[in-house]
Amino acid sequence: MKLIVGLGNPGLRYAGTRHNAGRHLVEFIAKCEGLKWTRKKSLKALISQTRWKSEEMMLARPEVFMNLSGEAVSLLAAHTGVDLARDILIIMDDVALPFGRLRLRGKGSDGGHNGLKSIHQSLGTTQYPRLRIGIAPESSDKIKDLTAYVLEAFDPAQKKVWPSVLQKSFEACRLWAAGTLEAAMNTVNSNES
Repeated sequence: MKLIVGLGNPGLRYAGTRHNAGRHLVEFIAKCEGLKWTRKKSLKALISQTRWKSEEMMLARPEVFMNLSGEAVSLLAAHTGVDLARDILIIMDDVALPFGRLRLRGKGSDGGHNGLKSIHQSLGTTQYPRLRIGIAPESSDKIKDLTAYVLEAFDPAQKKVWPSVLQKSFEACRLWAAGTLEAAMNTVNSNES
């Protein structure tokens, strides 16, 4: 089994915000695959299951706030018994990457991302794959208040291209699930557009 967790904040207030990029992606995948979500209180998440070729897949949307993401991720990992270094993929926004740019890694620091910080603390490791989706504006001087920026909705220009970013991110998830992390990283990280 492979587990894909899309980070974000629950509730309508945060539904269309940049900080929910990870959550947007798993919702997009579920919609494309015609999947239904099931609330699992014991896992602090909504889950959806499918199969990609011969691989059983679980998509998850934590029902905790971003800075508590580790609570849900540790419950999901324990429930599924996935190998953290190989079979879990955490999806999140990254304000350090240009809008729409993807970065797939197998380990690393939290980079100031509160969701990752919580996951690192809960899992006790930084050795798990993560897909970062860039949300930075064209010019970094446009960010006056980082917290406000990530909790705002996409601007009109970003909204226009967001569907193609989601499609590209979905393809990155399929690459990760179908082969080795290294092969997926080589493809995803070399696509600069």
